[in-house]
Amino acid sequence: MAKTKKTQGKLARYVNTPEAMEKFRRHYGVPDDVYLEYRFWENAITGEPEDLIIPVVAIIEGGVRFPIDPLLADFLDYFRISPTQISPNIFRIVSGVAELNRRLGFNLTVHDIIATYFLRTTQHEAFSLRPRDVNNTLVNGLPDTNKEMTDDFLLVRGNWYFPGHRCPTKDGKPEERKKQVQTHLTDHVALKAVYDSEVCVDEYANPRSAYKLLRYIPSARSFLQCRQVKNLAEALANPANKSPPAHDIRDMAGINLKKLLPPRPQAETSEPILPLKRKRKGVSKGEASQAAAPIEPDTASAAPKVPEARPVLPGVDTLPSTEDADVEMVGPFIPERDPISSGVLAPFWAPPLEAQGERVRADATVLRPGASGSSTASALSEVARLPVDMDVWRKSTNQEVINNLRRGLMMAVQGSLEIGDRFQRQTVDLENSLRVATRSVHLKSESERMRREVEAYKEQVRIATLKKDEADLKLEDTQDLLRNALEENSKAGERIQALEAEIAAREKAAFNRGSVEAQTTMTKQLPGIYNEAFQVGWKALYSWESDDMPPLPPQEVFPYPNAPIGVPEEELPEPQPTDDDVAGPSNS
Repeated sequence: MAKTKKTQGKLARYVNTPEAMEKFRRHYGVPDDVYLEYRFWENAITGEPEDLIIPVVAIIEGGVRFPIDPLLADFLDYFRISPTQISPNIFRIVSGVAELNRRLGFNLTVHDIIATYFLRTTQHEAFSLRPRDVNNTLVNGLPDTNKEMTDDFLLVRGNWYFPGHRCPTKDGKPEERKKQVQTHLTDHVALKAVYDSEVCVDEYANPRSAYKLLRYIPSARSFLQCRQVKNLAEALANPANKSPPAHDIRDMAGINLKKLLPPRPQAETSEPILPLKRKRKGVSKGEASQAAAPIEPDTASAAPKVPEARPVLPGVDTLPSTEDADVEMVGPFIPERDPISSGVLAPFWAPPLEAQGERVRADATVLRPGASGSSTASALSEVARLPVDMDVWRKSTNQEVINNLRRGLMMAVQGSLEIGDRFQRQTVDLENSLRVATRSVHLKSESERMRREVEAYKEQVRIATLKKDEADLKLEDTQDLLRNALEENSKAGERIQALEAEIAAREKAAFNRGSVEAQTTMTKQLPGIYNEAFQVGWKALYSWESDDMPPLPPQEVFPYPNAPIGVPEEELPEPQPTDDDVAGPSNS
Protein backbone atom coordinates (compact mmCIF):
# COMPACT_ATOMS: atom_id res chain seq x y z
CA MET A 1 0.00 0.00 0.00
CA ALA A 2 1.38 3.42 -0.97
CA LYS A 3 2.38 5.73 1.84
CA THR A 4 0.15 8.80 2.29
CA LYS A 5 1.93 12.03 1.44
CA LYS A 6 2.39 14.31 4.43
CA THR A 7 0.57 17.63 4.08
CA GLN A 8 1.04 19.20 7.51
CA GLY A 9 3.44 19.07 10.43
CA LYS A 10 3.30 18.57 14.16
CA LEU A 11 2.24 22.14 14.97
CA ALA A 12 -0.32 22.53 12.19
CA ARG A 13 -3.28 21.73 14.43
CA TYR A 14 -2.89 25.08 16.18
CA VAL A 15 -3.35 27.16 13.00
CA ASN A 16 -4.76 24.98 10.19
CA THR A 17 -8.45 25.84 10.73
CA PRO A 18 -10.22 29.20 11.13
CA GLU A 19 -11.28 28.29 14.68
CA ALA A 20 -7.75 27.22 15.65
CA MET A 21 -6.27 30.32 14.01
CA GLU A 22 -8.68 32.55 15.93
CA LYS A 23 -7.68 30.93 19.23
CA PHE A 24 -4.02 31.17 18.21
CA ARG A 25 -4.30 34.89 17.48
CA ARG A 26 -6.13 35.56 20.73
CA HIS A 27 -3.70 33.42 22.77
CA TYR A 28 -0.56 35.17 21.47
CA GLY A 29 -2.07 38.65 21.14
CA VAL A 30 -1.72 39.04 17.36
CA PRO A 31 -2.95 42.54 16.35
CA ASP A 32 -5.92 42.86 14.02
CA ASP A 33 -3.81 44.59 11.35
CA VAL A 34 -1.55 41.53 11.03
CA TYR A 35 -2.78 38.79 8.68
CA LEU A 36 -1.73 35.15 9.30
CA GLU A 37 -2.12 32.17 6.97
CA TYR A 38 -0.88 28.60 7.49
CA ARG A 39 1.61 27.18 4.99
CA PHE A 40 3.22 23.74 4.88
CA TRP A 41 6.94 23.79 4.16
CA GLU A 42 6.39 22.75 0.53
CA ASN A 43 4.21 25.83 -0.04
CA ALA A 44 6.20 28.27 2.11
CA ILE A 45 6.66 30.92 -0.57
CA THR A 46 5.73 34.59 -0.43
CA GLY A 47 3.24 36.20 -2.75
CA GLU A 48 4.06 39.89 -2.28
CA PRO A 49 7.40 41.62 -1.56
CA GLU A 50 6.12 42.71 1.85
CA ASP A 51 5.04 39.18 2.87
CA LEU A 52 6.98 37.39 5.61
CA ILE A 53 7.34 33.63 6.04
CA ILE A 54 8.08 32.56 9.62
CA PRO A 55 8.04 29.14 11.34
CA VAL A 56 5.17 28.43 13.72
CA VAL A 57 7.66 27.24 16.34
CA ALA A 58 9.16 30.76 16.38
CA ILE A 59 5.93 32.01 17.96
CA ILE A 60 5.14 29.02 20.21
CA GLU A 61 8.66 28.46 21.58
CA GLY A 62 10.73 31.29 20.06
CA GLY A 63 9.03 34.19 21.81
CA VAL A 64 8.19 36.01 18.55
CA ARG A 65 5.29 38.45 18.81
CA PHE A 66 3.87 40.94 16.34
CA PRO A 67 5.12 43.45 15.57
CA ILE A 68 8.38 41.51 15.85
CA ASP A 69 10.91 42.70 18.40
CA PRO A 70 13.39 45.29 17.01
CA LEU A 71 16.34 43.23 18.28
CA LEU A 72 15.28 40.20 16.21
CA ALA A 73 14.64 42.37 13.16
CA ASP A 74 18.04 44.07 13.57
CA PHE A 75 19.75 40.69 13.97
CA LEU A 76 18.27 39.35 10.73
CA ASP A 77 18.88 42.62 8.89
CA TYR A 78 22.50 42.78 10.09
CA PHE A 79 23.30 39.40 8.53
CA ARG A 80 20.87 39.90 5.60
CA ILE A 81 19.07 36.59 6.20
CA SER A 82 15.36 35.77 6.43
CA PRO A 83 13.49 33.95 9.25
CA THR A 84 13.27 30.80 7.11
CA GLN A 85 17.08 30.49 7.06
CA ILE A 86 17.66 30.23 10.82
CA SER A 87 17.10 27.45 13.33
CA PRO A 88 14.49 27.74 16.11
CA ASN A 89 17.24 28.15 18.71
CA ILE A 90 18.21 31.51 17.17
CA PHE A 91 14.65 32.72 17.82
CA ARG A 92 14.96 31.48 21.41
CA ILE A 93 18.35 33.16 21.95
CA VAL A 94 17.53 36.55 20.42
CA SER A 95 14.05 36.76 22.00
CA GLY A 96 15.56 35.61 25.31
CA VAL A 97 18.16 38.39 25.12
CA ALA A 98 15.36 40.91 24.50
CA GLU A 99 13.55 39.58 27.60
CA LEU A 100 16.79 39.78 29.64
CA ASN A 101 17.13 43.42 28.59
CA ARG A 102 13.66 44.10 29.97
CA ARG A 103 14.18 42.14 33.22
CA LEU A 104 17.72 43.29 34.05
CA GLY A 105 17.61 46.79 32.58
CA PHE A 106 20.41 46.30 30.04
CA ASN A 107 20.63 47.16 26.36
CA LEU A 108 22.37 44.18 24.80
CA THR A 109 22.63 44.48 21.01
CA VAL A 110 23.46 42.28 18.04
CA HIS A 111 27.17 42.86 18.68
CA ASP A 112 26.84 41.49 22.24
CA ILE A 113 25.19 38.36 20.81
CA ILE A 114 28.03 38.00 18.27
CA ALA A 115 30.56 38.39 21.11
CA THR A 116 28.93 35.41 22.86
CA TYR A 117 28.01 33.21 19.88
CA PHE A 118 29.29 32.71 16.35
CA LEU A 119 27.02 32.22 13.35
CA ARG A 120 27.61 29.01 11.42
CA THR A 121 25.92 26.92 8.76
CA THR A 122 26.54 24.08 6.34
CA GLN A 123 25.33 23.38 2.85
CA HIS A 124 22.24 21.51 4.04
CA GLU A 125 21.57 23.15 7.44
CA ALA A 126 19.98 26.35 8.60
CA PHE A 127 22.01 29.05 10.30
CA SER A 128 22.63 28.45 14.01
CA LEU A 129 24.41 30.17 16.89
CA ARG A 130 27.15 28.23 18.66
CA PRO A 131 28.63 29.54 21.93
CA ARG A 132 32.23 30.67 21.87
CA ASP A 133 32.51 29.48 25.51
CA VAL A 134 29.91 27.09 26.99
CA ASN A 135 30.52 28.63 30.43
CA ASN A 136 29.55 32.10 29.20
CA THR A 137 26.19 32.04 27.45
CA LEU A 138 23.21 34.38 27.41
CA VAL A 139 20.24 32.01 27.06
CA ASN A 140 20.23 28.37 28.17
CA GLY A 141 17.76 25.51 28.27
CA LEU A 142 17.98 25.19 24.47
CA PRO A 143 16.80 21.84 23.08
CA ASP A 144 19.44 19.77 21.35
CA THR A 145 17.03 18.78 18.57
CA ASN A 146 14.16 20.42 16.69
CA LYS A 147 12.80 17.32 14.99
CA GLU A 148 9.35 17.76 13.42
CA MET A 149 9.25 21.39 14.61
CA THR A 150 10.25 23.10 11.35
CA ASP A 151 7.61 21.82 8.92
CA ASP A 152 4.89 24.40 9.64
CA PHE A 153 5.07 28.06 8.63
CA LEU A 154 2.93 31.17 8.69
CA LEU A 155 2.54 33.74 5.93
CA VAL A 156 2.43 37.16 7.60
CA ARG A 157 1.10 40.37 6.05
CA GLY A 158 0.28 43.81 7.33
CA ASN A 159 1.99 45.78 10.09
CA TRP A 160 4.19 42.94 11.31
CA TYR A 161 7.26 45.14 12.02
CA PHE A 162 8.05 48.39 13.79
CA PRO A 163 9.01 51.39 11.63
CA GLY A 164 12.73 51.32 10.92
CA HIS A 165 13.12 47.70 12.07
CA ARG A 166 12.20 45.53 9.10
CA CYS A 167 13.99 42.23 8.49
CA PRO A 168 14.63 40.70 5.05
CA THR A 169 11.88 38.55 3.54
CA LYS A 170 14.09 36.90 0.93
CA ASP A 171 16.96 34.51 1.53
CA GLY A 172 20.40 36.07 1.63
CA LYS A 173 24.01 35.38 2.53
CA PRO A 174 25.81 37.11 5.41
CA GLU A 175 29.14 38.81 4.90
CA GLU A 176 32.12 37.15 6.55
CA ARG A 177 33.33 40.41 8.11
CA LYS A 178 30.04 40.81 9.97
CA LYS A 179 30.57 37.48 11.71
CA GLN A 180 33.62 38.90 13.50
CA VAL A 181 33.46 40.36 17.01
CA GLN A 182 33.34 44.16 17.12
CA THR A 183 35.07 44.80 20.46
CA HIS A 184 34.45 48.55 20.49
CA LEU A 185 30.70 47.95 20.07
CA THR A 186 30.43 45.27 22.80
CA ASP A 187 29.21 46.01 26.35
CA HIS A 188 31.52 43.72 28.35
CA VAL A 189 30.23 44.91 31.74
CA ALA A 190 26.62 44.05 30.90
CA LEU A 191 27.65 40.71 29.39
CA LYS A 192 29.53 39.74 32.57
CA ALA A 193 26.49 40.65 34.68
CA VAL A 194 24.20 38.54 32.49
CA TYR A 195 26.63 35.60 32.51
CA ASP A 196 26.51 35.59 36.33
CA SER A 197 22.75 36.15 36.61
CA GLU A 198 20.52 33.31 37.84
CA VAL A 199 17.15 34.68 36.77
CA CYS A 200 14.59 32.25 35.36
CA VAL A 201 16.45 29.14 36.53
CA ASP A 202 14.69 25.90 35.59
CA GLU A 203 14.41 22.57 37.38
CA TYR A 204 17.45 21.30 35.47
CA ALA A 205 19.68 23.97 37.11
CA ASN A 206 19.97 25.94 33.87
CA PRO A 207 20.01 29.70 34.56
CA ARG A 208 18.31 32.07 32.11
CA SER A 209 16.36 29.16 30.72
CA ALA A 210 14.71 29.84 27.38
CA TYR A 211 11.34 28.34 28.25
CA LYS A 212 11.29 30.25 31.55
CA LEU A 213 12.21 33.55 29.91
CA LEU A 214 9.80 33.12 26.99
CA ARG A 215 7.06 31.43 29.06
CA TYR A 216 6.41 28.27 27.07
CA ILE A 217 6.17 24.59 27.97
CA PRO A 218 9.19 22.85 26.41
CA SER A 219 8.58 19.94 24.08
CA ALA A 220 12.12 18.60 24.62
CA ARG A 221 13.68 17.12 27.72
CA SER A 222 17.34 17.19 26.70
CA PHE A 223 19.19 20.47 26.38
CA LEU A 224 22.51 21.85 25.19
CA GLN A 225 25.37 22.07 27.68
CA CYS A 226 25.85 25.24 29.72
CA ARG A 227 27.18 26.45 33.07
CA GLN A 228 24.62 25.47 35.70
CA VAL A 229 23.84 27.04 39.06
CA LYS A 230 25.72 25.66 42.05
CA ASN A 231 22.82 25.64 44.51
CA LEU A 232 19.56 24.83 42.73
CA ALA A 233 17.38 24.98 45.86
CA GLU A 234 18.67 28.42 46.82
CA ALA A 235 18.30 29.69 43.26
CA LEU A 236 14.72 28.42 43.03
CA ALA A 237 13.84 29.92 46.42
CA ASN A 238 15.05 33.38 45.40
CA PRO A 239 11.98 35.42 44.36
CA ALA A 240 14.10 37.50 41.98
CA ASN A 241 14.80 34.38 39.91
CA LYS A 242 11.18 33.38 39.42
CA SER A 243 9.43 33.71 36.07
CA PRO A 244 5.78 34.37 35.13
CA PRO A 245 3.56 31.39 34.29
CA ALA A 246 3.96 29.81 30.87
CA HIS A 247 1.65 30.12 27.88
CA ASP A 248 0.09 26.64 27.79
CA ILE A 249 -0.50 25.94 24.12
CA ARG A 250 -2.41 22.80 25.08
CA ASP A 251 -5.12 24.87 26.75
CA MET A 252 -5.29 27.03 23.66
CA ALA A 253 -5.90 23.98 21.50
CA GLY A 254 -8.74 22.81 23.72
CA ILE A 255 -6.80 20.04 25.49
CA ASN A 256 -7.16 20.71 29.20
CA LEU A 257 -5.68 18.00 31.40
CA LYS A 258 -7.75 19.17 34.38
CA LYS A 259 -10.90 18.29 32.51
CA LEU A 260 -9.65 14.73 32.06
CA LEU A 261 -9.53 14.14 35.84
CA PRO A 262 -12.63 12.81 37.66
CA PRO A 263 -14.58 15.46 39.60
CA ARG A 264 -13.87 15.76 43.30
CA PRO A 265 -16.64 14.74 45.72
CA GLN A 266 -18.65 17.53 47.28
CA ALA A 267 -17.53 16.54 50.77
CA GLU A 268 -13.90 16.92 49.83
CA THR A 269 -14.40 20.40 48.53
CA SER A 270 -16.52 21.69 51.41
CA GLU A 271 -14.86 20.27 54.51
CA PRO A 272 -11.24 20.62 55.57
CA ILE A 273 -9.10 17.50 55.45
CA LEU A 274 -8.08 16.56 58.98
CA PRO A 275 -4.91 14.65 59.79
CA LEU A 276 -5.09 10.96 60.54
CA LYS A 277 -6.22 9.98 64.03
CA ARG A 278 -3.55 8.75 66.35
CA LYS A 279 -3.48 7.41 69.93
CA ARG A 280 -2.82 9.75 72.77
CA LYS A 281 0.24 9.47 74.91
CA GLY A 282 -0.13 8.11 78.40
CA VAL A 283 -2.58 5.29 77.68
CA SER A 284 -2.36 2.01 79.56
CA LYS A 285 -0.27 -0.94 78.46
CA GLY A 286 -3.36 -2.82 77.39
CA GLU A 287 -4.47 0.04 75.22
CA ALA A 288 -0.98 0.34 73.84
CA SER A 289 -0.99 -3.33 72.85
CA GLN A 290 -4.33 -2.86 71.15
CA ALA A 291 -3.08 0.22 69.37
CA ALA A 292 -0.32 -1.83 67.76
CA ALA A 293 -2.87 -3.49 65.48
CA PRO A 294 -4.17 -1.29 62.65
CA ILE A 295 -7.77 -0.16 63.07
CA GLU A 296 -9.97 -0.68 60.06
CA PRO A 297 -12.16 2.30 59.26
CA ASP A 298 -15.29 0.16 58.93
CA THR A 299 -14.63 -1.52 62.30
CA ALA A 300 -14.02 1.75 64.05
CA SER A 301 -17.17 3.30 62.72
CA ALA A 302 -19.36 0.22 63.18
CA ALA A 303 -19.75 0.56 66.96
CA PRO A 304 -19.45 4.21 67.90
CA LYS A 305 -19.69 5.11 71.54
CA VAL A 306 -22.29 7.64 72.61
CA PRO A 307 -20.56 10.42 74.51
CA GLU A 308 -21.91 11.73 77.77
CA ALA A 309 -24.40 14.53 77.31
CA ARG A 310 -22.91 17.86 78.21
CA PRO A 311 -23.78 21.42 77.33
CA VAL A 312 -22.02 22.54 74.15
CA LEU A 313 -21.53 26.24 73.84
CA PRO A 314 -22.04 27.62 70.36
CA GLY A 315 -18.84 28.81 68.68
CA VAL A 316 -16.59 27.35 71.43
CA ASP A 317 -13.92 24.74 70.77
CA THR A 318 -14.86 22.40 73.64
CA LEU A 319 -12.43 19.99 75.22
CA PRO A 320 -12.70 16.26 74.48
CA SER A 321 -14.33 13.96 77.02
CA THR A 322 -12.91 10.73 78.45
CA GLU A 323 -14.80 8.71 75.87
CA ASP A 324 -13.06 10.41 72.93
CA ALA A 325 -9.85 11.13 74.81
CA ASP A 326 -7.87 9.12 72.27
CA VAL A 327 -8.58 11.69 69.55
CA GLU A 328 -6.23 14.63 69.23
CA MET A 329 -7.89 17.95 68.57
CA VAL A 330 -6.57 19.86 65.60
CA GLY A 331 -7.17 23.39 64.64
CA PRO A 332 -7.46 26.21 64.88
CA PHE A 333 -11.16 26.29 64.02
CA ILE A 334 -13.16 29.40 63.10
CA PRO A 335 -16.10 29.66 65.52
CA GLU A 336 -19.54 30.38 64.19
CA ARG A 337 -22.00 32.73 65.88
CA ASP A 338 -25.27 31.38 67.23
CA PRO A 339 -28.08 32.79 65.06
CA ILE A 340 -30.44 32.80 68.09
CA SER A 341 -28.21 34.76 70.44
CA SER A 342 -26.63 36.97 67.79
CA GLY A 343 -29.14 39.72 68.49
CA VAL A 344 -28.44 39.82 72.28
CA LEU A 345 -25.24 41.61 73.31
CA ALA A 346 -23.32 40.18 76.25
CA PRO A 347 -21.99 42.51 78.97
CA PHE A 348 -18.44 43.89 78.63
CA TRP A 349 -15.63 41.84 80.12
CA ALA A 350 -13.53 44.25 82.18
CA PRO A 351 -11.84 42.48 85.10
CA PRO A 352 -9.73 44.55 87.52
CA LEU A 353 -5.97 44.42 86.96
CA GLU A 354 -4.41 44.07 90.42
CA ALA A 355 -0.91 42.99 91.36
CA GLN A 356 -0.28 42.20 95.04
CA GLY A 357 -3.56 43.88 95.96
CA GLU A 358 -2.82 47.09 94.01
CA ARG A 359 -4.04 48.15 90.60
CA VAL A 360 -1.53 47.86 87.81
CA ARG A 361 -0.03 51.25 86.99
CA ALA A 362 1.21 52.60 83.67
CA ASP A 363 4.87 52.12 84.64
CA ALA A 364 4.43 48.40 85.40
CA THR A 365 6.56 45.90 83.49
CA VAL A 366 6.87 42.14 83.19
CA LEU A 367 10.53 42.30 82.20
CA ARG A 368 11.69 43.42 85.63
CA PRO A 369 13.18 40.44 87.52
CA GLY A 370 11.78 39.48 90.87
CA ALA A 371 8.30 39.42 92.35
CA SER A 372 7.23 42.70 90.75
CA GLY A 373 7.46 41.43 87.19
CA SER A 374 5.82 38.12 88.09
CA SER A 375 2.96 39.88 89.88
CA THR A 376 2.37 42.14 86.90
CA ALA A 377 2.29 39.13 84.57
CA SER A 378 -0.14 37.36 86.89
CA ALA A 379 -2.39 40.41 86.99
CA LEU A 380 -2.41 40.72 83.22
CA SER A 381 -3.14 37.02 82.78
CA GLU A 382 -6.36 37.44 84.79
CA VAL A 383 -7.87 39.06 81.71
CA ALA A 384 -7.86 35.63 80.06
CA ARG A 385 -10.34 34.30 82.64
CA LEU A 386 -13.29 34.50 80.27
CA PRO A 387 -16.30 33.11 82.17
CA VAL A 388 -17.53 30.82 79.42
CA ASP A 389 -14.08 29.34 78.79
CA MET A 390 -13.33 28.93 82.49
CA ASP A 391 -16.61 27.08 82.93
CA VAL A 392 -15.49 24.60 80.25
CA TRP A 393 -12.04 24.28 81.80
CA ARG A 394 -13.54 23.57 85.26
CA LYS A 395 -15.54 20.70 83.81
CA SER A 396 -12.42 19.20 82.16
CA THR A 397 -10.28 16.47 83.68
CA ASN A 398 -6.63 16.92 84.51
CA GLN A 399 -5.57 14.83 81.53
CA GLU A 400 -7.69 16.94 79.22
CA VAL A 401 -6.13 20.10 80.58
CA ILE A 402 -2.63 18.65 80.16
CA ASN A 403 -3.37 17.50 76.63
CA ASN A 404 -4.72 20.88 75.62
CA LEU A 405 -1.79 22.62 77.29
CA ARG A 406 0.58 20.42 75.31
CA ARG A 407 -1.42 21.12 72.18
CA GLY A 408 -1.30 24.85 72.80
CA LEU A 409 2.40 24.78 73.59
CA MET A 410 3.16 22.73 70.50
CA MET A 411 1.07 25.07 68.40
CA ALA A 412 3.03 27.97 69.89
CA VAL A 413 6.31 26.16 69.13
CA GLN A 414 5.15 25.35 65.61
CA GLY A 415 4.01 28.92 65.14
CA SER A 416 7.36 30.20 66.38
CA LEU A 417 9.14 27.83 64.00
CA GLU A 418 7.01 29.05 61.11
CA ILE A 419 7.63 32.65 62.11
CA GLY A 420 11.34 31.87 62.33
CA ASP A 421 11.30 30.25 58.89
CA ARG A 422 9.42 33.20 57.48
CA PHE A 423 11.86 35.56 59.11
CA GLN A 424 14.79 33.62 57.65
CA ARG A 425 13.18 33.59 54.21
CA GLN A 426 12.48 37.28 54.46
CA THR A 427 16.05 37.84 55.62
CA VAL A 428 17.36 35.87 52.65
CA ASP A 429 15.01 37.76 50.33
CA LEU A 430 16.12 41.06 51.79
CA GLU A 431 19.78 40.05 51.48
CA ASN A 432 19.21 38.99 47.89
CA SER A 433 17.35 42.21 47.21
CA LEU A 434 20.17 44.13 48.86
CA ARG A 435 22.73 42.27 46.75
CA VAL A 436 20.70 42.90 43.63
CA ALA A 437 20.29 46.56 44.57
CA THR A 438 24.00 46.84 45.37
CA ARG A 439 24.86 45.14 42.10
CA SER A 440 22.42 47.40 40.29
CA VAL A 441 23.98 50.47 41.89
CA HIS A 442 27.43 49.14 41.06
CA LEU A 443 26.40 48.37 37.51
CA LYS A 444 24.77 51.75 37.24
CA SER A 445 27.89 53.50 38.49
CA GLU A 446 30.02 51.28 36.26
CA SER A 447 27.79 52.01 33.29
CA GLU A 448 27.93 55.72 34.15
CA ARG A 449 31.71 55.52 34.31
CA MET A 450 31.79 53.63 31.03
CA ARG A 451 29.44 56.21 29.55
CA ARG A 452 31.72 59.02 30.67
CA GLU A 453 34.72 57.18 29.25
CA VAL A 454 32.86 56.63 26.01
CA GLU A 455 31.90 60.30 25.90
CA ALA A 456 35.52 61.27 26.61
CA TYR A 457 36.69 58.85 23.95
CA LYS A 458 34.14 60.28 21.53
CA GLU A 459 35.40 63.78 22.36
CA GLN A 460 38.98 62.67 21.75
CA VAL A 461 37.95 61.06 18.50
CA ARG A 462 36.11 64.24 17.53
CA ILE A 463 39.14 66.40 18.34
CA ALA A 464 41.44 63.99 16.52
CA THR A 465 39.07 64.02 13.56
CA LEU A 466 39.04 67.82 13.55
CA LYS A 467 42.84 67.90 13.72
CA LYS A 468 43.06 65.34 10.96
CA ASP A 469 40.64 67.35 8.84
CA GLU A 470 42.68 70.49 9.53
CA ALA A 471 45.89 68.68 8.62
CA ASP A 472 44.23 67.35 5.47
CA LEU A 473 43.17 70.88 4.54
CA LYS A 474 46.70 72.18 5.16
CA LEU A 475 48.10 69.30 3.14
CA GLU A 476 45.71 70.09 0.33
CA ASP A 477 46.70 73.78 0.47
CA THR A 478 50.38 72.84 0.45
CA GLN A 479 49.81 70.48 -2.43
CA ASP A 480 47.97 73.23 -4.31
CA LEU A 481 50.83 75.68 -3.66
CA LEU A 482 53.39 73.09 -4.72
CA ARG A 483 51.35 72.26 -7.79
CA ASN A 484 51.11 75.94 -8.69
CA ALA A 485 54.85 76.40 -8.09
CA LEU A 486 55.59 73.41 -10.28
CA GLU A 487 53.32 74.79 -12.95
CA GLU A 488 55.07 78.20 -12.72
CA ASN A 489 58.47 76.48 -12.85
CA SER A 490 57.35 74.49 -15.84
CA LYS A 491 56.15 77.64 -17.57
CA ALA A 492 59.42 79.47 -16.67
CA GLY A 493 61.43 76.52 -17.97
CA GLU A 494 59.45 76.60 -21.17
CA ARG A 495 60.07 80.33 -21.48
CA ILE A 496 63.80 79.84 -20.77
CA GLN A 497 63.96 77.10 -23.37
CA ALA A 498 62.18 79.37 -25.82
CA LEU A 499 64.58 82.22 -25.02
CA GLU A 500 67.57 79.89 -25.34
CA ALA A 501 66.27 78.66 -28.66
CA GLU A 502 65.69 82.25 -29.78
CA ILE A 503 69.21 83.26 -28.63
CA ALA A 504 70.72 80.27 -30.40
CA ALA A 505 68.78 81.13 -33.54
CA ARG A 506 69.88 84.77 -33.34
CA GLU A 507 73.50 83.74 -32.68
CA LYS A 508 73.38 81.40 -35.64
CA ALA A 509 71.85 84.09 -37.83
CA ALA A 510 74.45 86.62 -36.62
CA PHE A 511 77.22 84.12 -37.23
CA ASN A 512 75.96 83.38 -40.68
CA ARG A 513 75.58 87.07 -41.43
CA GLY A 514 79.09 87.79 -40.07
CA SER A 515 80.50 84.89 -42.03
CA VAL A 516 78.96 86.23 -45.20
CA GLU A 517 80.24 89.72 -44.45
CA ALA A 518 83.70 88.36 -43.61
CA GLN A 519 83.79 86.32 -46.80
CA THR A 520 82.71 89.35 -48.79
CA THR A 521 85.35 91.50 -47.12
CA MET A 522 88.02 88.85 -47.64
CA THR A 523 86.98 88.49 -51.24
CA LYS A 524 87.41 92.21 -51.68
CA GLN A 525 90.73 92.29 -49.82
CA LEU A 526 92.29 89.15 -51.31
CA PRO A 527 93.49 90.70 -54.61
CA GLY A 528 95.22 93.55 -52.81
CA ILE A 529 96.84 91.20 -50.36
CA TYR A 530 97.89 88.93 -53.20
CA ASN A 531 99.35 91.87 -55.12
CA GLU A 532 101.21 93.03 -52.02
CA ALA A 533 102.64 89.59 -51.50
CA PHE A 534 103.58 89.44 -55.17
CA GLN A 535 105.33 92.83 -54.93
CA VAL A 536 107.23 91.72 -51.86
CA GLY A 537 108.30 88.60 -53.65
CA TRP A 538 109.51 90.52 -56.64
CA LYS A 539 111.43 92.89 -54.43
CA ALA A 540 113.14 89.99 -52.78
CA LEU A 541 113.84 88.41 -56.10
CA TYR A 542 115.36 91.58 -57.45
CA SER A 543 117.52 91.90 -54.45
CA TRP A 544 119.06 88.59 -55.35
CA GLU A 545 119.58 89.49 -58.96
CA SER A 546 123.00 88.59 -60.43
CA ASP A 547 124.63 88.55 -63.79
CA ASP A 548 124.20 84.89 -64.39
CA MET A 549 120.43 85.06 -63.74
CA PRO A 550 118.06 85.38 -66.58
CA PRO A 551 116.39 88.72 -66.97
CA LEU A 552 113.46 89.31 -64.68
CA PRO A 553 110.10 90.60 -65.76
CA PRO A 554 109.23 94.12 -64.78
CA GLN A 555 107.99 94.74 -61.27
CA GLU A 556 104.99 96.62 -62.43
CA VAL A 557 103.36 93.47 -63.71
CA PHE A 558 100.82 92.30 -61.02
CA PRO A 559 98.39 89.38 -61.00
CA TYR A 560 95.55 91.78 -60.39
CA PRO A 561 96.46 94.99 -62.09
CA ASN A 562 93.21 96.69 -61.20
CA ALA A 563 93.50 95.83 -57.52
CA PRO A 564 95.33 97.94 -54.96
CA ILE A 565 98.46 96.75 -53.31
CA GLY A 566 97.67 95.75 -49.75
CA VAL A 567 94.59 96.51 -47.70
CA PRO A 568 93.84 100.05 -46.65
CA GLU A 569 93.72 100.60 -42.86
CA GLU A 570 90.30 102.17 -42.94
CA GLU A 571 88.79 99.04 -44.47
CA LEU A 572 89.79 96.84 -41.54
CA PRO A 573 86.77 96.60 -39.08
CA GLU A 574 89.02 95.83 -36.19
CA PRO A 575 92.71 95.40 -35.56
CA GLN A 576 94.19 92.14 -36.65
CA PRO A 577 95.04 89.76 -33.78
CA THR A 578 98.64 89.49 -32.88
CA ASP A 579 100.59 86.37 -32.16
CA ASP A 580 100.18 86.84 -28.37
CA ASP A 581 96.38 87.05 -28.43
CA VAL A 582 94.31 84.06 -27.17
CA ALA A 583 91.52 82.91 -29.37
CA GLY A 584 88.04 83.02 -27.78
CA PRO A 585 85.50 80.16 -27.71
CA SER A 586 83.77 79.29 -30.91
CA ASN A 587 80.04 80.03 -31.17
CA SER A 588 79.48 77.45 -33.77
